[in-house]
Amino acid sequence: MYWVSEDNVAGKPGKVLYVILPTIGCYRYRIGKPCYMCSYPAQAPRKTSQERIFGYFLEAIGKIKGKEGRFGIRIFTSGSFFDSSEVRRGTRIKIFQEIAKLDNVFEVVVETRSEIIREEWVRELVEIIEGKWFEVALGLETANDDIADISINKGSTFRDFVRASEIIHKAGAKVKTYLLFKPIFLSEGDAIEEMKRSIELAEPYTDTFSINMTNIQKGTLYEKIWERGEYRTPWLWSVVEVLKWAKRKFPGKRFLSDPVGAGSVRGPHNCGDSRDKPVERAIRKFSTTQDLRYLEVSGDCIEEWKYIVSQGLLDWQLIKSQVSPFSTE
Repeated sequence: MYWVSEDNVAGKPGKVLYVILPTIGCYRYRIGKPCYMCSYPAQAPRKTSQERIFGYFLEAIGKIKGKEGRFGIRIFTSGSFFDSSEVRRGTRIKIFQEIAKLDNVFEVVVETRSEIIREEWVRELVEIIEGKWFEVALGLETANDDIADISINKGSTFRDFVRASEIIHKAGAKVKTYLLFKPIFLSEGDAIEEMKRSIELAEPYTDTFSINMTNIQKGTLYEKIWERGEYRTPWLWSVVEVLKWAKRKFPGKRFLSDPVGAGSVRGPHNCGDSRDKPVERAIRKFSTTQDLRYLEVSGDCIEEWKYIVSQGLLDWQLIKSQVSPFSTE
């Protein structure tokens, strides 16, 4: 799968080509230890080939080849780009050699788990696309190792993330840090504070933060807990608050957030209908421009959100009461 959409490209507004390569997916999933919220590897093909992977990438870049504008390329594998069981070293090199030919591409992002990284692997790709903004994205999710273990089943620690980021920077690339907003077992207020703390701890090792709001994917533990009425996906207002706080505190860092499924019950939402659209657009516009003025939004359900956060209500307490705190009943 591949598509093009507007986003921030190396610090300025542009367009990004997103490419999901047909690899066999994350090794943690393959050994029966997936992250609790993730179903992406389940959609990966069980069998593939390096020729198919490279051919698919060539097909994808055809969407931007020769076009005017400022483009970025973000490559996903439903696992790790540096896992040779997914993408072999020779294939990685061939992909980057093709990117080097594209004068309209200013940014390249790949992703990997923290434990799958070597300085020489990163450095050789840096040298191939010399002059382009190159980021390696690491799925930290949270700086709290207990939450990473109990709420996510991440299988890696904050120390692993620090080590990987140091290797990436030493090799001449930049680090993009994925953080998961509102893992299970956290209240809305706890999720906000935990996200702020994770940003503060990861900031010295990070060039770009990607604040990923939890959405309910099929076949996951998160879906089972959500179906029992014991979990609610994040409020968009919470993400707006975190983004405003983060950009003001660390103005030199890039903060991105893509509210996948916004407005739906499975995705991040406020009222959970069309009234959420202005907030969703504000988050996307901020991500593209890094301009805090776009986050100065207001709308419905904000008082209810403030009440829930201030009272420290857990999801099961709120959902199972079946009564809004502002109900007249």
